[in-house]
Order: sequence, then C-alpha cells, then structure tokens
Amino acid sequence: MISERGSVTVELVILTPLLMMLVLFGIYAGRASEAVIQVRHAADQAARAASKGGKSRIQSTAKQIAERALQNSGTSCTEIVVNSSLISQGADSAVLVKVDCTIKNNDLSILGVRPRIVSASSSEVIDRWRVD
Repeated sequence: MISERGSVTVELVILTPLLMMLVLFGIYAGRASEAVIQVRHAADQAARAASKGGKSRIQSTAKQIAERALQNSGTSCTEIVVNSSLISQGADSAVLVKVDCTIKNNDLSILGVRPRIVSASSSEVIDRWRVD
C-alpha cells in the first residue's frame, strides 16, 4: 500500500505561486478599472471648468482641475498628461479635454505587465454669455 502522506503539502507548494499570480492580476485589473472611471471623471470636470473660464485660460484651467480631481480621488497614476483645445460645434465653440494617466504598477512587476495608459476625453460647449 502506497502512503499518501504529505501529498497535500506538495500540492499546496505547487499551487501557491499560481494563486499569488491570480491575486496580483486581480489587483492590477481592479486598479485599471478604477483608473478608467476616475480619468473619465477628471476629463469631465476639467472640460466643464475650462468652458466656464476665459478662452485664454482654457489650457491652464483644464490641467489644474484634472490634476486636482485625480489627486483627490486617490488614483494611482504615475504620469498625468492633459491636453485641451478649442473646437467649433456649429455656431458655438466648445472645449475638448483629453486626459492620459499612466497606471502605477511598480509593485506588480512580477506579472511582467508594461505600464498601461488610460485615456478619456470630454467636451463642453462654451457659454457665450459668460465667457470673454
């Protein structure tokens, strides 16, 4: 009769690295999905704030508001890039803001994933009665 003593220990030693990789991948996926939502919110907030200010301050206002929104939400971004431009929509003008966020994954290097860039853009019509 063959003894099966210690077989559970061997199975656990074999499966532990796989389970750890699965947990780390779950953390990475959670960070990515949370970052997408927060970057969309930051782009919306930046476009709204830039549309209410003067046309000469669109870029600075959008950058300031987007960075503040991402900082307040606790997003794990290592690099934030904010681009804004003035576009025309029929007779009116609008502000288009694009926010790029590089997700922090330094502590997940064992997965071998490259840094992921999450982007979102939003546009808001400029109120011609409030802006210079």
